[in-house]
Amino acid sequence: MTPLQRRPMQHIDRKDLYINLEARIQYLHSFLDFSSNDIEALITGSKYIKALIPAIVNIVYKKLLQYDITTRAFETRSTSYEGPVDPNLTENSPQILHRKMFLRGYLNKLCSDPSRMEFWEYLDKVGMMHVGQARIHPLHIEYVHIGATLAFIQDVLTEAILSHPRLRLDRKIALVKALGKVIWIQNDLFAKWYVRDGDEFADEVIIPEIEREGYLHGKKILHDGSESESEAESAESSGGCPFKGMAVNTNGGDVAGMTRNMGRMNVRENGNGGSNAEASRSNIASPAQPATPTPTPASPSPKPFVSSAIPRPTGGSP
Repeated sequence: MTPLQRRPMQHIDRKDLYINLEARIQYLHSFLDFSSNDIEALITGSKYIKALIPAIVNIVYKKLLQYDITTRAFETRSTSYEGPVDPNLTENSPQILHRKMFLRGYLNKLCSDPSRMEFWEYLDKVGMMHVGQARIHPLHIEYVHIGATLAFIQDVLTEAILSHPRLRLDRKIALVKALGKVIWIQNDLFAKWYVRDGDEFADEVIIPEIEREGYLHGKKILHDGSESESEAESAESSGGCPFKGMAVNTNGGDVAGMTRNMGRMNVRENGNGGSNAEASRSNIASPAQPATPTPTPASPSPKPFVSSAIPRPTGGSP
């Protein structure tokens, strides 16, 4: 009688998931099929994301200031505070403008190189900083608000990308899928610091040193898009966003306005002259397709990090 063959199964070390960030990222990449195709979609689509950032920041903080429980964090550094808050806090209050700067930097960080382990280390550090660790002035944000905010950001990004008047459907799908995977990995890296799973390994978890916000291992890695050209070039050479400086400032906070601005950006990129009005008419009457990127061969499941990096795309880079 032929013995029953067991189906192939990949082994995942449970302890590693809680004490080894690289092992956790590898597992998430494998489970979500995060591959070089996703990396390419993020890199080639990052100029569209960057064009959305000013409006997204305004939309997010308008939403956060609609509720007293999320507004508390900007005055008391904790959402568990039960006392009164300033009813006059506005989107232009100094502490809100300060927080907007860091959200711009965070969203710009999503435009950097996700094949580098540093990208995921910072996303993990963002999670840690919201539970009161690794900060000189602790910040305590309860997880329910973190999850809701991430979902809100994903919703705004998805609508804006799918509404883009000039991107081909296949590129929209690829970018939305890749962004969704990154945001859900970020969600896990928040949950990692909140949930109690793996508490038996807590003594073996390495807690990074306290650093200034926007820094990792003593190096500034968070940029809000307002740096000088020399700073931008320095950031790009160290793995920053390859489309630095191409963002279009977006006035207002509606998604339709964001997509209109992205359409105008594409007209300029495609070399069509004339006024903005002519560019807008061109968008409606004869939307030119963006240049077709070099096809990228289908990629297998992600390989393990090599020198703290995952393989970069093999073709179609901008």
